[in-house]
Amino acid sequence: MNTHPARPYAAAVADGLFSLVALPPLMAGEIDRYERAILALQTARDALDWPLFTDRPLAAMQTVFCDENIGELVQAVRDLHERYSTSAQARCRNENEFL
Repeated sequence: MNTHPARPYAAAVADGLFSLVALPPLMAGEIDRYERAILALQTARDALDWPLFTDRPLAAMQTVFCDENIGELVQAVRDLHERYSTSAQARCRNENEFL
């Protein structure tokens, strides 16, 4: 069942989405917590990817649940970055109006 463990997270890390450099402290803390949650879900997914469960369909279903939630958390971080970028651009425009 090890076909696609958390690809959205790996891609997001490669894109620098979880880099905390130059972020406001509260946003950096929030992204750090999302990342810790994602890593915990990856750990759960890895534990469920064991071929000897008595109820293998349940384990497989929970593995899919972990993958879906990882994807949702990655999207939440993307959305957070987008909102920050939009508000930073608005602040910059406002500051330029006063110059």
